[in-house]
Amino acid sequence: MPITGAGCLLIVLGLALAAPVSIALARARWTRRAPGWSLLLWQAVCLGAGFSVVAGLALLAVDPAGDTLVGAGLYWWSSLVAGELSAWRAACGLLSLAVTLVLLASLLRTAWRTVTRRRLHRQMVDLVSRPIAARVPLGAGCQVRLMDHRSAVAYTLPGLHARLIVSTGMVDLLTPAELTAVVAHERAHLRARHDILIMPFQAWVAAFGRVRGVRQAGRAVGELTEMLADDVAAARCGPTVLASALARVALDGRCGSSAASTWPVPEATTCITDRVRRLCHPHPLPPAARAAILVVAAVLLAVPPTVLTLTW
Repeated sequence: MPITGAGCLLIVLGLALAAPVSIALARARWTRRAPGWSLLLWQAVCLGAGFSVVAGLALLAVDPAGDTLVGAGLYWWSSLVAGELSAWRAACGLLSLAVTLVLLASLLRTAWRTVTRRRLHRQMVDLVSRPIAARVPLGAGCQVRLMDHRSAVAYTLPGLHARLIVSTGMVDLLTPAELTAVVAHERAHLRARHDILIMPFQAWVAAFGRVRGVRQAGRAVGELTEMLADDVAAARCGPTVLASALARVALDGRCGSSAASTWPVPEATTCITDRVRRLCHPHPLPPAARAAILVVAAVLLAVPPTVLTLTW
């Protein structure tokens, strides 16, 4: 395969995954029928988009120098330093490096800000709340704390010293069974470390949030993680109880917001409706459809390295 053609193919693929494919996937309704598998597909889409654009620009930059990709990259660098590269090849190579550095810097910055804010938030929560582990048991490694606030709020602070915060407004609003379902939902977030799962998408949005598909990807992934936690809580406490708790909190009008994940999800009325609907009327994807998702995800991740391999 010609190097220039392979590079153009990867760039087109990456841009397609970042915009139209992401927009279409965010609008799709079937993803809610299998949130775990859909999250796997979202990861493949976002990783495939970034890798394809970076690899495509790199191929255009090194064409036609070198017998191997590593040798071509070293020749490109030496030619750049010596001032012997054409403006086109230099621009492609520098743009590839820039995209890579922006993505890595955004991921590191997002991780650092998340950890820092979470630590400060945990310190604040410990000052203004009191432990209620006996009243709302969660298990070892996490404290459940009661915050005196009229808003119906429940959220988690993941990490080595995890916290699950429940407001007095939430406790007063819900029945014991509904409150247990809320705690089970939040515990699912903690056990599965959904905060780590969504962090790359947060970095993706922070770096290229002006792209419409990227913004929708971040929002869709957040909704799917909530549905994934819903499935765990519903299996333990019953879907009807969890749906009742969701509806009661959403309709109460006292929902607060937080820098951490709140319960229910802020600014997601449509998502709450979808969550209640899927709990009351579950319609999971058949095994064949889940297998197809796995195949598509594998293909999206395999295309960029395969093209790079076949080019040399």
